[in-house]
Amino acid sequence: MKIVRYSHRNGSSVVPSLDIDFLETELQNIEFAFRERSSRKLRETIFNILRLNGWSSEIKISVESDITISSIKNNIGLCLQTGNISRYYADLLKLQTMFLEEKIYSAIYITPTKDAAQKMGDNIAYLERVIQELEIFRYVITIPIVIIGIEEE
Repeated sequence: MKIVRYSHRNGSSVVPSLDIDFLETELQNIEFAFRERSSRKLRETIFNILRLNGWSSEIKISVESDITISSIKNNIGLCLQTGNISRYYADLLKLQTMFLEEKIYSAIYITPTKDAAQKMGDNIAYLERVIQELEIFRYVITIPIVIIGIEEE
């Protein structure tokens, strides 16, 4: 896969470069064809890599609810979004909440690029929109985040 990286609120300076570089290398080694309805297979593939490298299973953001983020490792939250664009707002709120509660100090967000998302279906979350809207919400979403966009080589 091809990787595109964006840093929100100095995410690239806060998330250890070792973690980012390792994750990007692992993602680059995935051979995956972005096609209609391939979202579930992509998630499974990436989650398998994460689990093998010490990332947790889903983590509840609060004991009072079943709201979760995709993973956590060394106080870095991670969300993987390969589904509907409307869900990415919830991901950002969950990460921001965990940040404000000092459960995490930074985050990694993985999503397809626009080209990859269009191959997967309609209304799929994609990197370019996440970046554009994070700029709009920069005073609301204050957690340092590294956003990783993925697409075919």
